[in-house]
Amino acid sequence: MSENLTFFVPYHTGYAHAELVHSFSSYTDVHLFIYKWNPAYERIKNYFINNKKIHIYEFSINNIILQLIKEKYRKIVILLTASTNYLFGQLQLRLFHLIQEYFSSIIDIYSVGHCMYGCQSCAYAYTHCLPITFTNYIRTKNEKLLLDNNYDILICPSYSFINAPYSLLSNIDIIEYILTLKYSHLIKLHPLAYEYNDNHPFLSLTDLEKEHVKKLFQSKNILLNEQINTLKLIEYARIIICDSNSSIPFETLYFQDNKYIFVYETIDEYDEQDDREKFFYKFSNVEELKLLLENYYNQKLKCKTKNSHEFFLEKYDEPNGNEIEKLVDIRQWLIKTNNEDNNKQDKTYDIDTIKQIISNKFKSISTPMTLYTLGEHTTSEIEQIFFNDDENQLFDTLQNNINEL
Repeated sequence: MSENLTFFVPYHTGYAHAELVHSFSSYTDVHLFIYKWNPAYERIKNYFINNKKIHIYEFSINNIILQLIKEKYRKIVILLTASTNYLFGQLQLRLFHLIQEYFSSIIDIYSVGHCMYGCQSCAYAYTHCLPITFTNYIRTKNEKLLLDNNYDILICPSYSFINAPYSLLSNIDIIEYILTLKYSHLIKLHPLAYEYNDNHPFLSLTDLEKEHVKKLFQSKNILLNEQINTLKLIEYARIIICDSNSSIPFETLYFQDNKYIFVYETIDEYDEQDDREKFFYKFSNVEELKLLLENYYNQKLKCKTKNSHEFFLEKYDEPNGNEIEKLVDIRQWLIKTNNEDNNKQDKTYDIDTIKQIISNKFKSISTPMTLYTLGEHTTSEIEQIFFNDDENQLFDTLQNNINEL
């Protein structure tokens, strides 16, 4: 554990980033700032509450500044879990750069993302080829997977957007087939799918996907949301059924036991540049999926993943559980020095003035997402501020289609 470094993490989701938090807390203390508008606030707080290296706060500029002052003799790295491919992540980056102007103890603002190669949210160019997604899986590899039933098939559907409803969850024929599937299987939904009733302000399934998730909850084979380590589930499976626009197909390539990967892809999503596709079988309708499963169980399907691990290593380093240590070294977080000397570190701070200056600068970007990023209001308060005019349809667009962000 580093005595000189602390991670600050603004947290806006449910369990989607829990594995990342575990990974970084394996190295040093993590201060988790959960947005008050996050519908999973209490769930995440309770999940981490007994971990002595993870400290929970409500997200606010005031709380962040107070903790920066308290930790002023340590180096602070801000970890952004929101992808900077989207507006929310971009605004978070801007906000923390403003805060950094007043606190040189912040030595880096790093967008760690939340997924791997193959997902459109992945900031792959900034990962330094470090498979941080695997860190906690490797470190807890000896922990047994406690499940009631053995399974051959792991079904991991992703989600899509209202203007591009191309996910497996959008296909009712496949959903109904899964509910009658005779082969041993488990269903591990995307964390957002488990939380579809939470009314997250800008992360949401389509209405069609919500209806289909309700159907899947009828299955006795659906896993609880708290089972967050999908890699451990993949490890024990023989067949992975998932979406093309997902990092699950690529993550499966890490394993060296000749798994079969069945990927759902419509013609609208086809990407001729996809260099993963040689390792999996594609299907676009229920009949194709049925045929793949029948051929597998009749031993008529050739395995495509025999050399997949080598492909994995073309994109990322070999996971060993020490990815955070490597990242610290690459980013030189323990070498970087603060701009202020020790005497200046003892200065007093006018917190109210700093808060006001930062808030005023940031609010010059007049959008609802600005208020979500600042974290000062609940969702209902933001709706009142921006959308009390019935003619203003911006909020509905924002709610229904994060792909526009």
